[in-house]
Amino acid sequence: MRTRRQLGTQLVALSAALAARSLPARAAEQTLRLASISAADAAAYAGVIEPFARAVERDSNGRIEMAPKPIGGYGKPAELFPMVERGDIEMAATVQGYHPGRFPQTSVIELPMLYDNAIAGTRALLALHKEGLLDKDYTTVKALALYVAAPFAIFTTGKKIASVKDVRGLRVRTPGPTVGLALAKLGAIPLGIPINMIGDAIASGTVDAVAFSMDSTLVTQGAGGKLLADQLSVVVDVRFAAPAQMLVMNRAKWDALPADLQAVLEKDAVAMAIDGARAREVAETAAGKKFQTDPRYTYITFTAEQRAEMARAMAPAFDDWKAGMTRLGLDGEGLLNRTRELVKQFEVAAK
Repeated sequence: MRTRRQLGTQLVALSAALAARSLPARAAEQTLRLASISAADAAAYAGVIEPFARAVERDSNGRIEMAPKPIGGYGKPAELFPMVERGDIEMAATVQGYHPGRFPQTSVIELPMLYDNAIAGTRALLALHKEGLLDKDYTTVKALALYVAAPFAIFTTGKKIASVKDVRGLRVRTPGPTVGLALAKLGAIPLGIPINMIGDAIASGTVDAVAFSMDSTLVTQGAGGKLLADQLSVVVDVRFAAPAQMLVMNRAKWDALPADLQAVLEKDAVAMAIDGARAREVAETAAGKKFQTDPRYTYITFTAEQRAEMARAMAPAFDDWKAGMTRLGLDGEGLLNRTRELVKQFEVAAK
């Protein structure tokens, strides 16, 4: 039988537990708005941005509340980086290529056929950043993570590409100037178009083809209520290049954070970049299989010989890029050599 003292002790404990349950959860110390250029259903958002946001909330013990939104949630894709610089939003996951000339060092990873998969490309880019070789590109913001998608395919509105020569004269949407430089060496006419304007560019006949990831094509909104994939009919699986991408934060907001929360963000951002690269590769492979089995599409895979021919045609893009870096007073040769070393190292490690 319980004594009166034991019963009283248990009642006090029970009352304390009930009181604790009734207390509201501690309010977050920081709310960070995170903009993205990706559609809500895309692997780049659902499989990368959302898990990152939840990881930060968990690892900060609720002291940080993340408020991510997919494309258009906070602003148009080309507006997001300036919005972060001004402090209109705290964070953005966006593409450097939307801002020509702003990220010359980072553009090295966008050179053609430099990496075979998103994992090796992302790890190489993270290493370049850690070694301080990209610092001049990010003086106005805090770069939390840098990463790349799987190298892009080329989609057309009907023209079949059976050889490198068939690319000549095609007006091709490109995500940025460095990827466009490679396409120009094939004889294409590159047109820089943000992701939210691709559908209208196809519908108006402004472009004949699109350089884009297969996964994103299946979930990104196009024109007239259609998905981008619905506006295209030929898929050329060439995996030639992709734009660099970044997760950046407003510099003043970053500097104001306590060191322990900065550490949480840095750790989870790097994990996001690496895990996201894996997720993007899986999603890209799955999307390729969908296109291959869908009778609405002509799916073309370049042979090793055709890829070698494409690489030879694109090779002058490297000299042009290095010349541009020299004009800016940057060591393009050294940066390119180090990038190649890192890509090779991470590709070997992945095997």
